[in-house]
Amino acid sequence: MAEVVRVSRGNYHLFEDMVYWRMKGTDLTQAERDTNRANDFTEKFTELEHAGFYSYAALSDGRFVGWISLMYTPKIGPRWNKGMIYVDELWVAPEYRNRGIAKQLMEKAFECQRNTGAVEVRLYVGTTSTVARSLYASCGLQEAGSAIFMRSRMVG
Repeated sequence: MAEVVRVSRGNYHLFEDMVYWRMKGTDLTQAERDTNRANDFTEKFTELEHAGFYSYAALSDGRFVGWISLMYTPKIGPRWNKGMIYVDELWVAPEYRNRGIAKQLMEKAFECQRNTGAVEVRLYVGTTSTVARSLYASCGLQEAGSAIFMRSRMVG
């Protein structure tokens, strides 16, 4: 099992290393990791410390091998007393899958739900992502319909 920790100023460089690994499929060299560790991530820290945002990473073998990004979204109106926890992203490195790490990361979503008093955990998963759908079902989530994912591009 991995140790799941909150991504913070003190370990953010490990997060950047992991994202590079995910995007490029290869590790940074030790020199690149050392340079990364010395980077000024002030702008990233502003996002990382945004109210209602939670990011956790799984630490194994001295590196981050997966992460979950969560957001508390307030809901108002007669149906809602409190908001919800939205799972924005969950990823585990292929060579670390099937070790229970994704479930450990999902537990952080439920922990955030309990700590904030949110009424539910919500996420979107692709209809063809059978492995992910099975994972989420094993964590107690139920399918509640289908949706089309849409997004904007930055203008200007």
